[in-house]
Amino acid sequence: MRARVGAVQMIADSTNVRGNVEKALNYCEKAESAGVNILCFPECASTGWESLWCTDKKYRHKFYAEPIPGAMVEVFEKKARETNMYIIFGAPEITKESNGLYNTAFLVGPDEGYIGKHRKISSEPVFEDGEEANVFETRYGRIGIFICSDMRSPELSRLLAIKGANMLFQPTLYFHEDGMHMRKKYCGKCTAQRARAMDNGVYLITANAGCSEYVNNSRIIGPDGQGPEPTLAGATKKEQLIFADIEFQIDENRVNEMAARNPWLFRELGREMMQLGSWADNG
Repeated sequence: MRARVGAVQMIADSTNVRGNVEKALNYCEKAESAGVNILCFPECASTGWESLWCTDKKYRHKFYAEPIPGAMVEVFEKKARETNMYIIFGAPEITKESNGLYNTAFLVGPDEGYIGKHRKISSEPVFEDGEEANVFETRYGRIGIFICSDMRSPELSRLLAIKGANMLFQPTLYFHEDGMHMRKKYCGKCTAQRARAMDNGVYLITANAGCSEYVNNSRIIGPDGQGPEPTLAGATKKEQLIFADIEFQIDENRVNEMAARNPWLFRELGREMMQLGSWADNG
């Protein structure tokens, strides 16, 4: 299977949701011209955010949120049809049933329309935590999505790989407030991103946003390599589209192969995880 995957490094203005969506739609057209098959936007691309808003539930009214699926999804469904492209877009979601607020990324396809969504699991205090790890079928293979700090859980990416994901997409949003020492501050994130790709034998596509002082670190990482990071595409210090061609065997699954080779390891891990889960449920 071959696919051209892309990530948009884009700053969202927290006061201009309509402008953010229009900017994203323009990037979709640029990606179409570049032959991109699957395009990923940053976390909360519809709204951006201020750090303060995420630390206290009293600020939840600051986020413009819609039901997903809803009107914003319909806009990107139309663009997916027009560009013959899959689109992953980050947007705050509000539920009709409980008025809960989630940090969500949804997926739309050129034929399928709305396919599904991932709700951030390791979310900020202003959001509710998601409770699903979905893998989505596309004409280019199976997609797993996790958002920003979900990356800190190797269990989530491993679960997505076990469920058959051929590639992982990470909408994210992180930056250093004063724009300084970005590389040093976030070298741990880069290491974790590479680990998620290598541990599971999958490509990782990261779309980061940032702030006006410093935008960087969107990249596309290959699954292999013991030496320097196998970066297929990386962004510079500005808003931009990046893309790369990837190739994989659609039914090859490195995690399942490892389990077949060392079944005892996965059985023991499963027992320990079940015991931990029972303890947590009873706690």
